[in-house]
Amino acid sequence: MKPPAASSHDVFLSFRGSDVRNTFVDHLYAALRRKRVRPFKDDVDLGRGESVREGISRAIEGSSFYVVVLTRNYASSAWCLDELVKIMRCSSGGGGKNTTFPIFYHLSPDDVSDVGCYYKDDFDRHKRRYTYERVDGWIQALAWVVGVAGWVVTNLQYVCT
Repeated sequence: MKPPAASSHDVFLSFRGSDVRNTFVDHLYAALRRKRVRPFKDDVDLGRGESVREGISRAIEGSSFYVVVLTRNYASSAWCLDELVKIMRCSSGGGGKNTTFPIFYHLSPDDVSDVGCYYKDDFDRHKRRYTYERVDGWIQALAWVVGVAGWVVTNLQYVCT
């Protein structure tokens, strides 16, 4: 396995695309760029022909900060949950050196903790489809991210700056 290349990104954005890609995350990405912060967003920053899994893994490893946008459908995606496990491992709370900032988008941390009510059905499906070890890792990652101080976003008014 080759070592990760130096990243050209400061922040890795983890989110459920169908929930917030073309709304909240697009605005967040643009705001970060205006402040000269280099965010990684998969649909913009992955090279054509590049392995998505490898490109995202390298981007997580090469970023100093992570913004995890937790939405009602975040846990329905095994892909998002795998990203979260990798972020946890690279973050200071998981033994790494980097910092994670969770955003609870139209959710509260209580909705997420202990595989709260919004994620219960998703995890019931995951338990039938994936190994116990993989699902348990996802549950641990969600429990970890709930314990990280972040933001709860409920009502948004987009302001151009």
